[in-house]
Amino acid sequence: MAASDENLDVDEFGLECYESSASAGLSDVEIVISGFAELMALSDADLIAFAQDDGVGVLSLESFLAPGGGWGGSEVPARRAIPIATSNGLTVTSLKRSSGSSGSDHHVSQQSAFAVDVSNGTSPTPGMLRTATQIAAAMGYSWPPNGYIQTPRTGLGYRAQLIYNSSVVPNHHNHVHFGVKKI
Repeated sequence: MAASDENLDVDEFGLECYESSASAGLSDVEIVISGFAELMALSDADLIAFAQDDGVGVLSLESFLAPGGGWGGSEVPARRAIPIATSNGLTVTSLKRSSGSSGSDHHVSQQSAFAVDVSNGTSPTPGMLRTATQIAAAMGYSWPPNGYIQTPRTGLGYRAQLIYNSSVVPNHHNHVHFGVKKI
């Protein structure tokens, strides 16, 4: 699968990705989606298994973006990136916030979107590239040379944006951005 650059709306991206999760005032959520057990629920063990080696488990876009939690059901799928990132030595640097572009999945005005930024440095690192590659693979994608994936809308009504060291979207060389939005 290849990401399409069509319909790129730069206003959707949080170009000021710097607020810590602690200052965002959000607590962790348990990744459990009741009622979607067969297709959609992902355990922490499943998520950690994606990041154990280069043989990343491929799910599907539908299962990785299965809704849950707040922000229109976008919070749980966005947070699925966190165990993958932490297993690669990255930490959460931003979640929801009131600063930055109001079109960003990070921005609190986006009631049906949630975004996670993870990082382990101020410039591109192997851990960030590995994390982006593994998140892409978990959705059934290959990591593109342009550092940008925007998925189509799933049957459940969600799209994802995965950005790292992108030639398409600036200011994402020092973190991996994973945003999910109900559309």
